[in-house]
Amino acid sequence: MSLNNIECKNCGNMFHGHYCNNCGQKSAIHRISLKNLLHDFFHATTHLDRGYLHTAKEMFIRPGHTIREYLQGKRVSHPNPILMMIITGGLCSLMYYNLELQTVSAFKINELGGGTHIIESKFFAILYISYSLLLSFFDFIFFRKKGYNFTEFFSLNVFISIEILLSLLILVPVWLIGKSLEINVYLRLIVGFGFIAYLVYVRYQFFEINKNPQSKWILIIESLLFLTLFLLISYRNILEVLSA
Repeated sequence: MSLNNIECKNCGNMFHGHYCNNCGQKSAIHRISLKNLLHDFFHATTHLDRGYLHTAKEMFIRPGHTIREYLQGKRVSHPNPILMMIITGGLCSLMYYNLELQTVSAFKINELGGGTHIIESKFFAILYISYSLLLSFFDFIFFRKKGYNFTEFFSLNVFISIEILLSLLILVPVWLIGKSLEINVYLRLIVGFGFIAYLVYVRYQFFEINKNPQSKWILIIESLLFLTLFLLISYRNILEVLSA
């Protein structure tokens, strides 16, 4: 009696059964949905033993292709994005809050005690999850014909946010060196625009714009919305730069 072979979506190995005998990935791979995203998150909270640095490297070298492959089923080498976001955001909060650093998108609110508090420096994970939800809304409007659901777009933007947060961790020494220098505000502004460029670059790869030139103008329009959003969020800090 012959058994039907299955092609592993992670490594391409042909096998039969519930798990790939080469890399260990499950044979039953589902589309990303809110239900299984939350399930994977709770399962992964005690199993983040590999993949973090691999994902960070892939998101730097080939971000759009990496996320698309993840959504298509190549997941065994990557940790849960929500868990990875919480860990990375927590590290950013620890560093930026205690060292009293801020980015160009940071903004302040008045505390009950009369002082001010920099929102971003204490709640990186919450803030960037909120940004991911907002960007996913734009993606769902402009690229819904690509066949992805909202949760898959959310996964795309969470991965992007994670790489941005990792970049902010790497930049901590730069902020410390330039903290008392007038040029610091200009550096923060340059980095902010660099992150906007990264958002566009990831989408260019993810949606394979080079193979679908008709999507180029859609990406341009969406990119202008991203830029407008960034300018609105960073309004006070940009004024600080212009008046320096």
